[in-house]
Amino acid sequence: MKYRIQVAGQEFSLLAMTWPVFVELLLQMLVGNIDQIMLSHYNQTAVAAVGNANQIMNTLILTFSVTSLAATILISQYLGAREPDRVQQVYTLATGMNLIISLVISAGLLLGVDGLFQLMQVPMEARPEARSYLLISTLSLPFQALMLTFSAFLRAHARMTVIMLSTGLINIINVVGNSMFIHGLGPLPQMGASGAALSTSLCRLAGMVMLMVAFFRSVPGASIRLSVLKPFPTSLLKRLLAIGLPAGGEGLSYNLSQSASLVFVNMMGTFAVTARMYSNMFAQVCYMLISAVSQAAAILVGYCIGAKDHELADRINRLVLRTFTPITLTITVLMAIFAKPLFSLFSDDPAVIALGQQVFLVEIVLEIGRCFNIVLVRNLQAVGDVKYPVTVGIISQWVIAVGVAYLLGIVFNLGLLGIWIAYALDENVRAIVFFLRWKKGGWKHLKTV
Repeated sequence: MKYRIQVAGQEFSLLAMTWPVFVELLLQMLVGNIDQIMLSHYNQTAVAAVGNANQIMNTLILTFSVTSLAATILISQYLGAREPDRVQQVYTLATGMNLIISLVISAGLLLGVDGLFQLMQVPMEARPEARSYLLISTLSLPFQALMLTFSAFLRAHARMTVIMLSTGLINIINVVGNSMFIHGLGPLPQMGASGAALSTSLCRLAGMVMLMVAFFRSVPGASIRLSVLKPFPTSLLKRLLAIGLPAGGEGLSYNLSQSASLVFVNMMGTFAVTARMYSNMFAQVCYMLISAVSQAAAILVGYCIGAKDHELADRINRLVLRTFTPITLTITVLMAIFAKPLFSLFSDDPAVIALGQQVFLVEIVLEIGRCFNIVLVRNLQAVGDVKYPVTVGIISQWVIAVGVAYLLGIVFNLGLLGIWIAYALDENVRAIVFFLRWKKGGWKHLKTV
């Protein structure tokens, strides 16, 4: 079967690796959005507050991906090259780096939260709840950092099912916690956005513990030992940063550009912020499948690069694009057709529902570019071509996704619809550039492990 792939002396099933990642992403989306969904029955101001707070949190959490993405890439390449000693060093180095980074970020956020809200033009009526949500969530950032780190280790070893099961349990904890803390259960008071933040923090703690236990139990020879860093592997640290900073920088730039364009949306009023939040939530459903298969494919591409099998890496890339882009577009078209009842599930505001319908027509075009970007960026990172995606990403995201968004949304008064048109243009421009980059084949000559 074309979905069964032989690499580095092992046989892998792309579909068997994909479905646990898909379920994991689905559950992650629920964990990420369940606060807004459950708060939508509390009040719409809380939804806007958490939407702004989560934009900040998601951007900061991406800094942990600098180390996590690099760890996944290096571990998969070292496994393909059959160098277990290097793998052990990556475990310890990545864990220490993300723990230190998370503590520094948490301290900075606790001191600068009010300034961030002022910079983002968060509506005044949403600021009190946004502030309480963000401050409580900040305390759990070290748990989130370690959770992402151990998830990266398990992913590199193709332990997708373990991650999926852990995410499922986290989701259950979050739903139960929200039910208890948002509306109040028994003697517990109604805490609104603060309750949602408390529930999310407990989820991160539980997730960290479960993934650590899964790592040490399911990965042969797994250990975190400072002794493996003596003498300190300076060359490995440089390589980790050389891969991680550009690889994580692409995602970080994207989220920062989204935060910048959110400033424009905040200027349009709470109804636009709410419509944007629900639109993003539904958009995640559209690209979730191709995001899942691209993660599985990138692991296999990393193995191929470690084993010096460039032809197989190219074949995997083409297989994913040709098979899953049409599926993603079909899902998006269906969601655009049923946009009105979907948005009506979470809001009874006619302005929010109408705006959501308009946005999702543009979403169809946007997803064409996003499919190619998701697959090609991950595969370019997996082969070690990490600087090019972040360079193109920064230029396009800030010139088009922010600059054109301001022009269409504010100057030409197209509102959220204009901003979404700019997003679609950004995604498709980058898709063309990355496709040509991969097709040119320069990545076949890059130095790897």
